[in-house]
Amino acid sequence: MPGGLTAFSTLSPPEAGKRYLEGQPDGTTVAVALSGGGDSVGLLSALCDAPCFRAGRVRLAAITVDHGLRPESAGEAAAMGDLCRALSIPHLVMSWQGEKPPTGLSEAARQARYRLLAEGADRLGANCVATAHTLDDQLETVEMRRQRSDTSPRGLAGIAPAALFFGRLAVHRPFLPVRRAEIRAYLAERKIRWFDDPSNDNPRYERVRVRQAGQFALDGEAIAIAARRRMELAKAAAEYTDAHARMPLPLLFALDRPQDDEAGRLALATLIAIAGGQTHLPGEEQLDRLRQVLETGASSVSLGRTVVERRKDVLFIGRDQRNLPPLQIPQSGSVEWDGRFRFAHDADPTMATQSHDWSGEDKDVPPRIARRARATLPDLSGIGGGELTISVTPHLALFETVLPSFDKPLADAVCRLSARPLFPCFLSAGLATFPLNG
Repeated sequence: MPGGLTAFSTLSPPEAGKRYLEGQPDGTTVAVALSGGGDSVGLLSALCDAPCFRAGRVRLAAITVDHGLRPESAGEAAAMGDLCRALSIPHLVMSWQGEKPPTGLSEAARQARYRLLAEGADRLGANCVATAHTLDDQLETVEMRRQRSDTSPRGLAGIAPAALFFGRLAVHRPFLPVRRAEIRAYLAERKIRWFDDPSNDNPRYERVRVRQAGQFALDGEAIAIAARRRMELAKAAAEYTDAHARMPLPLLFALDRPQDDEAGRLALATLIAIAGGQTHLPGEEQLDRLRQVLETGASSVSLGRTVVERRKDVLFIGRDQRNLPPLQIPQSGSVEWDGRFRFAHDADPTMATQSHDWSGEDKDVPPRIARRARATLPDLSGIGGGELTISVTPHLALFETVLPSFDKPLADAVCRLSARPLFPCFLSAGLATFPLNG
């Protein structure tokens, strides 16, 4: 089966930890995201029990993110430090500083968590971060999506076994085939203490309500099938993109012979999101409207900050000219602009793409479409000079913050199309044997 998917079965915590670490290259340092809850403490303990860690082939570290949202969090983080010292495991506490947003706190905390995990992994010299998402988390996630009417393979595939955050942080989820109750039993048998977050029992949160209801329309086998289908779709959409898409001007896409099957629709939706600098795909209803409008004879449709324009058998997909933000390039570092490009001063001209004139092959692009595409690019004249040049890299907003392993083939196809460097490989061999993998 693709990507190592097999018939569904669960694993014990020690089995999951052993398989995962056996798949890591020699000398790898794995940083465990150690919240102090039972799942993460169980993951750290299981990895410490793995023979290849005991033999010194793989190193472990731990990172505790203290969001500062509960009075007890600092003491729990300190207790995790004590646990790691007892295990001779390097440990960092990363605190979420600054004011917390009055709305959207859960999502902001999640983003802060992964940002701090990335910083902690850098400090520890870790190659990847392992989080303790379980099969129970998987069932809950899929049920929440199903109740929101997301019954596509993308939704029902659930949590990916691996993901790339911010284009650089590999996150692995080796406990996806493990049940939460087995983790608790494993810790209790070893008399290892953990902390229970009271928010995990607060019905104010959707996940808690779903957990407490205990009714799941899909079991692990059905989720594995959906995951396999999502992977197949991503691969088919990637092949279609490689064969039928081109980029005649920067992030202006031309799609030859668009097809209205699942793979073709996914490829089209992906190009619309990339051209518009969006972090989410357009919905099925939006794609249906696009198809219906074009079938009536209309030549163009505005959708997702893009204009999709049909010329014979070719769809041109480019950024709408409205609401373009100003560009300010810092003297050091880089800046993302409009969800579509990353700009930076670069002191080494050999490392830079000099694109002040936005030169590009515009053969076979109708003049009006070419003019609109060029009008959506920032004016770089007068920027740089001296020993500095401007490096310009396509920024694929859909994949840059989080790239699930399911979507890696499609992301690679868009990188090839847009001349962006490929995202690094982040799915380990140890995960590829798991039944819920993608």
